[in-house]
Amino acid sequence: MSDSRLLYLNENSRLFAGFNKPTSPFVIIGLPLDITSSFRPGSRFAPSTIREYAQFIEFYSIRTGIDMGEVGFNDVGDVVMHPSDVEENIRRISDVTSYFAEKGKIIIGIGGEHSVTVGTVRGIKPDCVLSIDAHLDLRDEYMGYKYDHACVMRRISEQGVKIMEIATRAVSKEELDYANKNGIAYLTPHQIRLLGVRETAKKIVNNFRDCEKIYVTYDMDGIDPAYAPGVATPEPEGLDPTTVLDIISLIIDKRVVGFDVVEVSPPHDPSGITSVLGARIILETSAQIYKARSL
Repeated sequence: MSDSRLLYLNENSRLFAGFNKPTSPFVIIGLPLDITSSFRPGSRFAPSTIREYAQFIEFYSIRTGIDMGEVGFNDVGDVVMHPSDVEENIRRISDVTSYFAEKGKIIIGIGGEHSVTVGTVRGIKPDCVLSIDAHLDLRDEYMGYKYDHACVMRRISEQGVKIMEIATRAVSKEELDYANKNGIAYLTPHQIRLLGVRETAKKIVNNFRDCEKIYVTYDMDGIDPAYAPGVATPEPEGLDPTTVLDIISLIIDKRVVGFDVVEVSPPHDPSGITSVLGARIILETSAQIYKARSL
């Protein structure tokens, strides 16, 4: 890999080696960034921790009947991050992801704080993004900075990407005003429980009917802290993992070009349960994409 876009890719950080297949359609990229974490930092450790825990769970997906151990992943390592410049890191992430996206690979990003998704979206260039997140992340700036993790969906929206958010329950009036003005749909856990999994999935499918390329971002605080306690900014009344994966199983199709798992903070996850869940979400989402592309 001699392309200059891979200058900041550290291949020595790979840990999916037991299942590493360079010919796999799935490329794993670690994104160890947490410069703007505002509450419980430590998500820079998540790529290595989630990889480590993934070695000890089954790769067979009962939901799909697909053995992801046979399909494999091409773990290309971590993007080396600048210690203080988020915008530079977004550029690096964009460069690396664009290289693999142009080769037709399905990108799996392991963050890191949610700001990394600005970089993956710039690199992959989807026209639609589904965000599972407790927060709308639609602030124009936070603490005087426009590339804070609380601003990620605002920056993506400004790129002309259509956004839908689910699991929303921690917002500001500024964000609600922006969402309503710009047609950004969102569903709270309360609404999802009233609607049920199938009706929720229908709303997502209808909203993304005209999309050509879809990207999914899992901010792990979208899941209730009873199931995912080790996150940077936990919020009560979230969704349970089964509901999230049931919805995903109904909306994944051939248009999904990548996804990420972000905001796991291993220092605040002493039992490792959140990292295990992050690994399982990666495996199940990959299996759903593989199944959709095999039909």
